[in-house]
Amino acid sequence: MRLVIFFLSLIFTLWAGPIQINAHSSQKLQIALMVSPSVVGRYGQSTYNVALATLMASRSPFELVLYEMSDESENSIAQAVEKITHDKMDAILAPLTLGGVKNLLRIQTNKAIFIPTVHKRDIGISPANIIFGAIDYQTQIEALLPYMANSLAIFYDESPVGSHLLHATQTIASEAKKSTAIYSIDTEGSNIVKYLEKPAAFSKKSVIIHLPVVKTSMLAAHLTFTGAHEHNILSTQINFDPTLITLTQYKNRKNMIIANSIIEQVPSIYETNALMNNDLTFDWINYTTSVGTDYLISYLNGTQRLYTMRLIDSQVIYPVELMKPKEFGFEPLGSK
Repeated sequence: MRLVIFFLSLIFTLWAGPIQINAHSSQKLQIALMVSPSVVGRYGQSTYNVALATLMASRSPFELVLYEMSDESENSIAQAVEKITHDKMDAILAPLTLGGVKNLLRIQTNKAIFIPTVHKRDIGISPANIIFGAIDYQTQIEALLPYMANSLAIFYDESPVGSHLLHATQTIASEAKKSTAIYSIDTEGSNIVKYLEKPAAFSKKSVIIHLPVVKTSMLAAHLTFTGAHEHNILSTQINFDPTLITLTQYKNRKNMIIANSIIEQVPSIYETNALMNNDLTFDWINYTTSVGTDYLISYLNGTQRLYTMRLIDSQVIYPVELMKPKEFGFEPLGSK
């Protein structure tokens, strides 16, 4: 076991170069990871590490090659696709932003491409060779709908994710004939205190939080401190994070319900990623990257996928489970 861990750790340190695993089969999977670290930040490295571990778990011979781009402009993506084609890689894993995917769609290629970071709903019509694997925030919000009071207080920030979640929530709330009050939180979260100067304004309302976990923790704590007496606090995948447990007291979060789509775990994939310290339990981009790598392995080998989530109209369909943040972790809603 120590030798295995050492071997995995050694490969982990070599993430920036091509990795080759040779097996008895002469058929080698050649997968390109096309990414702009300057745009996606730490996910430039973590998606590589997850793809590597997932490929190793498959026991297929493979070559995983990183193709870094300076940005996600159409020119940069076109150059990367051209080089990938020249190098005769079989398929592409592309953790791109929405803007990057829109640029990719302007480029002609018939290679199988998996996008773990964008949902097809945000793109619309696309070529059949492109598969989308992001979780579905809209479906998560719809799953929370039965627990929403008739009046909602929606807190969000003006990041792309925050704005997207606000729009989806407003649409769903409008269709359900629920009233909404919108609160935009600044970069530092300093206006949270100002908004809660009149805690009675939140009495019996569902407080819906579309904020990163640190700001969510600040808001939850201040709701308790001011005695707001909200109906409940609702959130999506953005706050399915163990940091929430460490940053809040139980009394701050006991009224929370969080939607989660990281449910199915394939033991061989999970364990290999765990050996390389890749989080597939809470980090949804890591998780969807493992789903995407498994899809490409299945597609290239002509074998069954290990993950069993359905694929409908070029989009992976994830289930939704509602969770309660308890004293020491998360439990499914309704569990004792």
